[in-house]
Amino acid sequence: MKKLIASALLALATSFFAAPAAIAHDDVVSTYPSSGETVEAGLVGIEVLFSEDVMVSENNDGLEIRISDSQGNEQPVGCLSAAGAGLYSTASLAAAGDYTVVWRSVGNDGHPLEGTFKFSLTNTSNYEQQSADQIPCAIAYDSEAPLVTADGAKTADDNNGLVGLAIGAAFIVVGTVTGAIAVRVRERNERKKPKKLYED
Repeated sequence: MKKLIASALLALATSFFAAPAAIAHDDVVSTYPSSGETVEAGLVGIEVLFSEDVMVSENNDGLEIRISDSQGNEQPVGCLSAAGAGLYSTASLAAAGDYTVVWRSVGNDGHPLEGTFKFSLTNTSNYEQQSADQIPCAIAYDSEAPLVTADGAKTADDNNGLVGLAIGAAFIVVGTVTGAIAVRVRERNERKKPKKLYED
């Protein structure tokens, strides 16, 4: 019985913690704008979210967000903010066309990270570009558009889905083990019952 209970606890711990551990990497979970998305001209919030917290220093050393148009011209970007698992900045963009975001970060293990993603811009409001010193510092931005990875392959909810599967597997293991223990107890009790003797 003790071996059975120990095996059950081990299986439960393995099922519960294996999936979250497998996704604990400094990967890009989502970006805003998402890769290939078209947004309206103006003060455009730029956001890069990771699966783990960013290592933040007093001067944001190693953290950067730069934006350039299709001709390679750098665009005015406000100050960068880093909080939790995200990098945030704001760009003033007016010319319709394609833009490339280049980001650099530092993972929670101290390793440098970098990547790019692209999006497009339209200008139906005749917005005029502002200089970098006119752009307010970034905050966390919310978007109604679905957030996807830079390569468009994975949504931000995928990690939550894996964690949900792990929790579901844990409940299945608990149910199975509980049933097995109940059967063993019932069999033992049956063996302990005194046999009835019948007289002819």
